[in-house]
Amino acid sequence: MKLNSSPIVSPAQLEILGFDRIGFVEEVTRFSSDYGHIVSVYFEADGVRSQGFLKINLHHSDRLENLIKRLKAITGLVRVRRIEA
Repeated sequence: MKLNSSPIVSPAQLEILGFDRIGFVEEVTRFSSDYGHIVSVYFEADGVRSQGFLKINLHHSDRLENLIKRLKAITGLVRVRRIEA
């Protein structure tokens, strides 16, 4: 009998606020995809700020803290926080 070796999936929704610039959303999604499967991304920008939401199924529940730390290193990121769906 083969045991299921698939990783634990933990869903998370993040609210992200940063300064609007070329490549900002691309960096958010590129960094996030290293930590899990992105379910949805929604951003709005007004030329000054960029605000959005990212839903991700994390490969392991303990990776959320590491993802948030990595996102905080993005140039222009002001705030990232987990929100309850």
